[in-house]
Amino acid sequence: MSFNHIVFQNIMRDKWTYISYFLSSVFSILVFFLFLITAFHPMMDTINPDSTLGITMIFCSFIVYIFSFVFIIYSMLAFLKKKTKSLGIFMISGASMKQLQKMVFRENMLIAITAIITAIVIGLIISPLFLMVVKNILQADSFGMYIPIQAIVMTLILFSILFLIVSRFTTRFIKKGEAIQLLKADVTQEKIIQPAPWKLILSILVTAILLLLFKVSPGIVESLAIFYYIIVFISLLFTIYFVLTQGILFATRRLQKSSSYYKKTNLLFVSNLQAKGNSHAHIIYLLSILLLAVFVCTSVLYSSYYNVEEDTEAVYPYSFQYISLPDNPVEQEQKDIDFMETTLNQETEGYKSYYSAFKTDEERRIGFMSNSNFNALGTQQTMILKDKEYYVVAGNEGTPPSSEAINDYLDERLQYTGLEENLILSTGLQEVYYIVPDDIYDTIDYPEYDVFAYEVDGWTEQLDVADTVEAQVTTEPDERLVTSKISLYDTEVFIKSIMFFIGFMLSLIFLSAAMSILYFYLQTSLEGEKEKYTGIRKIGLSIKEIRSVVTRELALLIFVPFSFAVILLFVVLFSIRDALSPVFFHMTAIGTGIFLLLFVLSFLIIRKAYLKKLVTE
Repeated sequence: MSFNHIVFQNIMRDKWTYISYFLSSVFSILVFFLFLITAFHPMMDTINPDSTLGITMIFCSFIVYIFSFVFIIYSMLAFLKKKTKSLGIFMISGASMKQLQKMVFRENMLIAITAIITAIVIGLIISPLFLMVVKNILQADSFGMYIPIQAIVMTLILFSILFLIVSRFTTRFIKKGEAIQLLKADVTQEKIIQPAPWKLILSILVTAILLLLFKVSPGIVESLAIFYYIIVFISLLFTIYFVLTQGILFATRRLQKSSSYYKKTNLLFVSNLQAKGNSHAHIIYLLSILLLAVFVCTSVLYSSYYNVEEDTEAVYPYSFQYISLPDNPVEQEQKDIDFMETTLNQETEGYKSYYSAFKTDEERRIGFMSNSNFNALGTQQTMILKDKEYYVVAGNEGTPPSSEAINDYLDERLQYTGLEENLILSTGLQEVYYIVPDDIYDTIDYPEYDVFAYEVDGWTEQLDVADTVEAQVTTEPDERLVTSKISLYDTEVFIKSIMFFIGFMLSLIFLSAAMSILYFYLQTSLEGEKEKYTGIRKIGLSIKEIRSVVTRELALLIFVPFSFAVILLFVVLFSIRDALSPVFFHMTAIGTGIFLLLFVLSFLIIRKAYLKKLVTE
């Protein structure tokens, strides 16, 4: 019998363990491959690799790959744990450590090659449907099928390297000194959770201090830059870990002191929880982190997709805005305006036009607008200023304007009457606008800019009109400034759609990883649990009672991480509630509700399948 035949027979004897590892690997590779198919699509050539969106795409590809790397290592270690007994038998049968490591390496590489090829084939089969979905998400005119040579080559190379490294690395965990332990793995008791109140308190204090620095000392945060966020992230991971482990220990002790401890199956449930508390805590911790990542992706990236129209109008108030500078020839200005209005008359169902003007200190970018010119615009209600009064309007979205700089320009002091934070013209054109009575405006000796603004009915559907106008009327820095919220909206929708897609892919891989980790945990402990409950049944415990204990244990593993992740998410959202829109909370609530429904269904399916394997009538 050849060595390769032994490897093959070993796989066939325990095929279900290998199949679970194989399927997890296929899914990780498939998600990465589909992501690359989208990233390398010819339509994506319009994205500048050095832009924020381009960097985000590269960064997310890196995250997916690194996560696949970590997840495959975890899957392989779980796989080795499941194989501990058979590996121990090989050892005492005379196999050397070198032969054993060689066998495991070949098994892993065989699975790896098969998984990579399977994932690519499946990806190519479903890619037309997948690209159709992406097309709808991105609202693209054309996002058809193509031959993804780059995606195939990169997937083959990267995952071949990944599996080669992982296979070489994990086989080093198999050592001769552990042979006896491997053989006794099914009877080896797990470590129980040790009390660590000081570690818990210290981790909470460190995390609280770091988060407090963010609010009270932004200068320190800025000086530390990315190093600060890395420290906060690590600190949060430790805090979550100690909160969960010590929380499980505290809950176990409270249940043991409870008056219901000796009622029904509570004693068995609590004893199980105490004996397996450490491994349960590790799984709950991993699931909580992964689910928190899923919720963050759905909340941040999905909600931004549904707020594009409002965000666009906040920075560009008009469908078209034409600012004519003093050096703009009158003939050119008239030609541009005639073309724009003719186009709007011919290609739209209706529009409103506004004419205004403002004067500006070009060096400081401080604008002055008369009361009449302010009322001539269409973005606010009519306002009447009394003599010696002035009104302040923001010039940059999200930047509070100065209400006092006007005193540097006027001989007499005017009375401040209020502030308008909503923009009246495109963001960034001026730092601030001071609205003053008409007679005072006439005395201000600065260059005057003419404003022509148009608001089109149903502007979100008028991209063709915007393309027609912008093909003829363009910005000339020293003559005219032309902006359109229609074009900005189209660009923002595309960017948000890409972010939506990235959020979907990340959510998918994090959620699938959480479910896979839970599956591996249940699979690796199945044999021991089966023997345990078989023994318990012999002393009189009914199948119904066993079902009750197992159901509660599965509910603990599934719903505690879910609840903990939701609590963490809403604590974070509540702490930054002033910076979030109602849409964000709305989408978060909807997303949480959908995931809750999915988890209830998953719990019912997992419970049925697990109980079927664990106990039989």
